[in-house]
Amino acid sequence: MDDLTQDLETLAFEGISIDFKFNSDKPTFGDLFLIVGYENPNFPPNSREFKSLQNLGFEQVDDYFGIRNTDDIGDDVKIWMYPIINGEEVYHNEGPFDAIRLNYVIVRNDKETEVLFEKAFNSIATNLNVTPTFNGQPIDSYDNIKKTINDAIQYCKQELKVEPGSDEALQLDW
Repeated sequence: MDDLTQDLETLAFEGISIDFKFNSDKPTFGDLFLIVGYENPNFPPNSREFKSLQNLGFEQVDDYFGIRNTDDIGDDVKIWMYPIINGEEVYHNEGPFDAIRLNYVIVRNDKETEVLFEKAFNSIATNLNVTPTFNGQPIDSYDNIKKTINDAIQYCKQELKVEPGSDEALQLDW
């Protein structure tokens, strides 16, 4: 298996992850929580920046945030958002956080999830003072990410012989 094929397989199963590194003020859990549209009474926010992202449809899923699937195609959560400290996803942590990570598992979600992922990418990049990165490299434009996702979708169809998000795709082990 060549490197590109292996990379596409990894992307298909592990998902594409974009880190948004905060350029100035680092948010706390209370700040991040505003993405769901209201304050968490146990974790008061220090700023209101994440409230501008409430239209994306994130909900709290344990200590993380996710955009839940509203239909029967694909995984229960389409897009995950994880708080990051020192490059690692953290659990049960009040912050402050160095970054947030958006993750979309390609094989487990229908191809329309890419449109939602792009909307989330653009909203975060526009409304927060962040630097988006993919594999540790800054991203100037979503175009290359879109191409990478589309290549991984094609890999699922051609090599894995499944439609992303289908029952067959959800049953695949990696």
